[in-house]
Parts: sequence; structure tokens; C-alpha cells
Amino acid sequence: MRTIPGVDAGALRELFSSPDPIASVYVDVRATGEQDALARWRPIGDRLAEQGAAPATLSALTERVLGSVPGRGVLAAFAAADDVLFAVDMPGSAQPGLGMYAALPHLAPLLAWLQDHPALVAAVVDRAGADILVYPSGAAEAIGTVVTGPDDEIERNAPGGWSQPRYQRRAEDSWQHNAARVAETLVRTLRRLDAHLLLLAGDVRALQYLDEQLPTWVQHEVVVHRVSGGRSQDGSWSRRAEQIRQEARRAAEDERASLLAELAEGRGPGGHAVEGSRETLAALAAGRVRTLLLGPDAVGKRTAWFGPGPTDVATRSEPLIQAGMRVQRGPLVDVAVRAAILTGAQVRILGPVRSDRPAEGIGALCRFTT
Repeated sequence: MRTIPGVDAGALRELFSSPDPIASVYVDVRATGEQDALARWRPIGDRLAEQGAAPATLSALTERVLGSVPGRGVLAAFAAADDVLFAVDMPGSAQPGLGMYAALPHLAPLLAWLQDHPALVAAVVDRAGADILVYPSGAAEAIGTVVTGPDDEIERNAPGGWSQPRYQRRAEDSWQHNAARVAETLVRTLRRLDAHLLLLAGDVRALQYLDEQLPTWVQHEVVVHRVSGGRSQDGSWSRRAEQIRQEARRAAEDERASLLAELAEGRGPGGHAVEGSRETLAALAAGRVRTLLLGPDAVGKRTAWFGPGPTDVATRSEPLIQAGMRVQRGPLVDVAVRAAILTGAQVRILGPVRSDRPAEGIGALCRFTT
């Protein structure tokens, strides 16, 4: 069993390699003691038992839930046989208690929470370097590091006269060198995390030098926002933490709006968007999907079929059986999510029902048209 501070697609893919059915659990562990946790956990465990979960699976999950008390929010845990394969805390989640035992993990609530907690990098810069906060995807706490530039001559104060321009140039050269060091660290961190959100604060002149040092791809592929405050220990760090949370939520909302706009533009014959369960599963079966879009109304009693391969999916079992596959049935959403993750597509949860949502609550933006 692993408790993962940050969650990436590679970690999620491992869940689909289990040969055994998986129990998916979402339980509030913000309890003051074991009795509160047990009161929340027991009805979920009972539902899992009714669905066929083995006593060993329930015992492993019970131990994991109680070991998380008191927690910071909702615990998402996935277990097979007698082992908890994967567990992650979801602070701030409003997900109600849920337990499902099936051939596939139920990842939609976790993916929705991860979407609002994207990987991001925050940097507070001055002319000597920067304080950098790194948030992996799904991480509740930041990893902090300090970057100090190679040059320490950062003041332009110098005697007047003919030597004044020389002192100014030397100081400005130092600022540029220090900004280059900060930019190198930021670029390396953004790539390592596959982060697309960069938050910057600090000295205005230092930020100007940093902007000049950031490569073009950052400007095109990363959302860069300003937040307030500087590097001094003046109490601004607590305010900045709330700003970071707000900016993460804002980035998620902006992305949802952008995806829905792209869906609207790509609808129709010859477009690069599809919608509805049959069309979306057909696109997943063809390996065409770049981003799978799921609305809240996609989660229901509808089911689909899947075979051993990532693209072996269909709304009916006959095509897969005729191809000689051993097939299984699962909730439509879980089948679609599995195909998306295993083919390298993104999954985005669209939130409350909207008039511009995809038909049947499920759709996709495709890499290429048919």
C-alpha cells in the first residue's frame, strides 16, 4: 500500500493492472476519534460487502481508514484482495461517503478533486533569488526551496561621478544572472511536474528580469498569474497561501470554460469533437481522444463493455466478443475513464449540469477527425 502525496497519471494507470475486482472508497476522516470514523465507515463497508467484497478487503480498508484519523478531509482508497493498493487524502473535498466494488476502480470523484488541485509552481522573487513553492498534482502541502543567484552584487548604490554608470551596469548584470538562475529552476520544475500554472510575486524589477529569461514555450503553454507579497517575513505568506488556492480554482474553472467552448466549436460533421456515449466510446476505441469530458449526469446506471486492451471498449458486448475478446461489464463512466487514462488522454469533470454540456453528459475532444 502506498499513500501518495501527489498523484500522476502513471500512478492511476497502475490501478488498472489489478487482476482482482477493486473496492473504491471515499470516506470522510475529519473525525475526532475512531468511533466517529467507524460510524462513517460502517455503512460504506456494509455496501461493499453486499456487492461481494471479501472480508480480507474490508479488513484492509478498515485498518486504512482508522489509520487516517484524524485526517484533513476525504480519504480516497482503492483495495483488491487483502491489500490497499492506493490511497490519497482529498482536503477540501465535499464528496459524500461512497463505496463501490467492481472490476474497475471508480476514479471520477478523485479526478474531479485533482482537477481543482492541479500541479503548480509559485515563486516569490527579488533581485538576489527566489523562494519557490512546488505543489505536485493533488498535494495538500507545498515543497519549499530557495534559489540564490550566482551574483551577490545587487545594489546600485555607489559614489557619484564617472564611475556611477559602471556600478549600475554591474548591478544590473547581477540581477540578470540571478533571474536566469531562478528561470532555470522554474523551467526544470514545471517540466518535471508537467505543471501548467505558474504564480509569481515579489520585486517588480526582478519580475521584469525573470520574464525576459523565461523561454517562449512557458509563455505559450503555462498560465502565468501574479500574486501579491514579497520575500520579507511580514506575515504575507498566509495570505499568499489563500491566493494560491484561489488561483488554482480559477485556473480549473477557466480550463472548463475553454474546453466547453472547444466542444461547441468542434460539434457537427467533420469536427474534432464528439458527444454521447456511443460516439465517445467509438472515439476511445479508435484511440482518437485527447480529452474526455464528463458531466455529473454521465454518472448513473448506464454500463459499457471492455476487453483486455486500452481501446477495447463498446456500448454492446457483441463486437468485442466477435473479435475473440474476453469481455467484462462496468459502469459507463469507469469504462470510459479507463480507456482515456490507458491511452494517454486527459479526463476532465465538467461540474454542475450546464446547457452547453455534451449530450448524455459525456463527450470528447479528439486528436484527429475520422
